[in-house]
Amino acid sequence: MKLFITDLKQIIKRRDILLAAEQNLKANDKIRFGAFSNQNRALQFLIGRMLIEKYVSPDYQTLESGKIVLQKGFVSAAHSKNFVVVAFDNEPIGVDIEKITNRKDFQAIATRMKFKNCKTPYDFFKSWTTYEADFKCGATKKRKTHLFIDHQGFLICVSSLGLSSLEIQYISF
Repeated sequence: MKLFITDLKQIIKRRDILLAAEQNLKANDKIRFGAFSNQNRALQFLIGRMLIEKYVSPDYQTLESGKIVLQKGFVSAAHSKNFVVVAFDNEPIGVDIEKITNRKDFQAIATRMKFKNCKTPYDFFKSWTTYEADFKCGATKKRKTHLFIDHQGFLICVSSLGLSSLEIQYISF
């Protein structure tokens, strides 16, 4: 399994890379990219697609639902604030990243979501990222393995049917 992590703060001034990434978007992704009203969200989307094309496979498709499909293997992308992460494996995989904050309402959300043992914001974000990564992983009837990575105040969860090996690449521009 490979995990690619990048910080948007490093790329925001690289107009050459951003323009090239925009030009390389597939037709349906160009439409989605153009529809974002939030500039940071558009940048997250663009960089996620660039990471997939450059480090995973240029032969991907984006379904109407937004799910990214490869001809060979599985990929999942996530973003939060200034970070974008992409996970790739030969088995179904899901990834999520969230900024750990001191949400005052985390216990109410945890109760509504039926998360157990959420005594701290960290517990809540661990449950939340697991929920999101499991959803992206799919394969609901099979037992999943979870890997958690604390990264500069963010929590990354990778959900897989079995993590046999892990390679993390920090991509900088």
